[in-house]
Amino acid sequence: MAETIAHPGLLLGMARFYHAPRLSMRGVLDSGPTESRLLVYMMVGLVIMLAGKLAQLAMEVPPGTDRFMSRAVAEAGAWLFMMPLFYYALAAFGTMISKLFRGHGGWQSGRAAFFWASLVSAPVMALSYIVPSMVGSAPAWVAAAISQLGPVFSIWALAQCFAEAFEFRQSWMVFATMSAPILAIFVVLRLAG
Repeated sequence: MAETIAHPGLLLGMARFYHAPRLSMRGVLDSGPTESRLLVYMMVGLVIMLAGKLAQLAMEVPPGTDRFMSRAVAEAGAWLFMMPLFYYALAAFGTMISKLFRGHGGWQSGRAAFFWASLVSAPVMALSYIVPSMVGSAPAWVAAAISQLGPVFSIWALAQCFAEAFEFRQSWMVFATMSAPILAIFVVLRLAG
């Protein structure tokens, strides 16, 4: 019974995240996730995001055409074969950074935090792919703003999960630390272009 309370299942755990993100992450950690369960979290999140990308592609390119099929196969290959390797590398990098900031979690805690955050943010990411294509008559800045909601939410979710997994008190500091390099890169690219 304690297992059920600590980790109520994939859908209820995801729903809990939207109500109490750190409590949701604590439930994942307390359930003692195996590597196979962490892999499932990551892959389900990637499949959700792939579905969003394919829906976006279907709005841009007529489905059934050769161009659609070639791009769909490329997207599937990227999201299902390349992104898992990239996610493992990012989880390891995030764990190293957390340890530099005196975090108290281990390597598995880092993978759990990263993969759980990617799973719970996947629906928002998928919507950020689809919705800008649906508001074609809106000004360009509206579509651009909507498309950025997914990545911002994803970083916020990652900050919540890493704060809990590595026992940082203030998740806003983790969010600021994660956002600063991304914001700096964005500013440099805007000034260069």
